[in-house]
Amino acid sequence: MALCGDDHAKLVARINRIEGQVRGLKKMVEQDRDCMQVLKQVAAASGALRSLGAVILEDHLKGCVATAIKTHDHEGDVIGQVVDIFNKFSK
Repeated sequence: MALCGDDHAKLVARINRIEGQVRGLKKMVEQDRDCMQVLKQVAAASGALRSLGAVILEDHLKGCVATAIKTHDHEGDVIGQVVDIFNKFSK
């Protein structure tokens, strides 16, 4: 199953920013930077990943899941998958 949203360019841009944050973290560790500075950047990167996941999940719910429910096309399976992924996000 493909990604549900239409604006893949925005997703790629977000991923590129996250990738930059992670490269920055690596550089901070290599430079032996202060623990608190590194931890703040870890929190920022983690938040950016959570935000990306939320956008993709929202697109999935509005697209794939809504279509499966409307057409009765394995909606039980799709809802179960959403519950599983939601549980992973909430840990």
